[in-house]
Amino acid sequence: MVCVVCLALPGSDIAQETTRTVVARTSNLSSALPPGEWARVEASVDKGLEWLAAQQAEDGRFPSVEAAQPAVTSMAIMAFLSRGHLPDQGRYGKQLSQAIDFVLSTQRRRGYFSLLPVTPPAQHMSPSQTVTYNHSIAGLMLGEVYGMTTGERSRRIETAIRNALVYHREVQVRVKKTKGDIGGWRYGYPEGPEASSDMSVTGWALMFLRSARNAEFEVPKHFFDEGLDFVERCHEADATQQEKGVFRYRPLISAPNENPQITLANTASAMLTLILGGRLQHPGLADGVRWFRSRDYPKPWEYGYFYLGSYYSSQAMAQVGGDTWNEMFPQIAANLLEEQAEGGEWPLGSGRERDFTSTYTTSLAVLALTPALQLLPIYQR
Repeated sequence: MVCVVCLALPGSDIAQETTRTVVARTSNLSSALPPGEWARVEASVDKGLEWLAAQQAEDGRFPSVEAAQPAVTSMAIMAFLSRGHLPDQGRYGKQLSQAIDFVLSTQRRRGYFSLLPVTPPAQHMSPSQTVTYNHSIAGLMLGEVYGMTTGERSRRIETAIRNALVYHREVQVRVKKTKGDIGGWRYGYPEGPEASSDMSVTGWALMFLRSARNAEFEVPKHFFDEGLDFVERCHEADATQQEKGVFRYRPLISAPNENPQITLANTASAMLTLILGGRLQHPGLADGVRWFRSRDYPKPWEYGYFYLGSYYSSQAMAQVGGDTWNEMFPQIAANLLEEQAEGGEWPLGSGRERDFTSTYTTSLAVLALTPALQLLPIYQR
């Protein structure tokens, strides 16, 4: 492993330099655990996928509340892909193809993916609140699986992604309530000049764009740049506010009087999207790495978005690589292995994650345990 820059102790001259990257040029992700521990991780993943496969419904979906479809089914598909399972091949091939077909069936005339019709207002767990999550996560999955399919299904995916990208851009360029919200994504409504953006939705939205571009769909660079500019504005530079992370839910200039929601999930999501977007010099990356390495990774009862946070953290730390990955991944893996139930599933999360089934938590747990395999194209270093 060759590191571009090594982390210094807080307060040193090196630690104050925020114009250089903390991302390792090369990194052996397998070095985070000894072979025996990797065998435990792989056995855990396989058991989780076996449980997940048994939950699939006849129409191809993996169960969750309807307002979270097709996002949860898309997460489950990516969990299988991350372990090397492919559509129409092997043990789970037929099930994966059925799940992909279900996701495709949820695309609406305007191009977005949502099982339920989307109408205002954007109340909690209504289709109008969850549509951009559903849309972005479904688009991300289809971009990942596009090159793994052939024939008619491949052509259907191509058409679906093209239509989805049109809607995706429509949401991004809506007139926003404040200048700080420009470039990002949020809920399906409002669509007028009261529209806004947040880090949670924007993270998924940018990963859809990256996946589509990796699959050689036409995604202009300025689409990324506008979204990444929004992510940078979410960086919280005030060290006194960094107890729970270093990136806000919304930029300070957009929501000065709102709860900043500076969280682990927002921090890891922002770091991941900045790295995937090539913004390796942004000071938020160095701040984020220092923040992660300055504390133990939280236990499930210490954080309300434990599974989402673990997924983002594991993927972000894998992109950072080097000593940071070697320090953080064993903690993430140990927590997840400890939480897995005898049947192979991961239990319902706490807080808002309780809105979803164990299909959701199990899919995210598997995705958090598999970055070292480097099988999902978007996360390959």
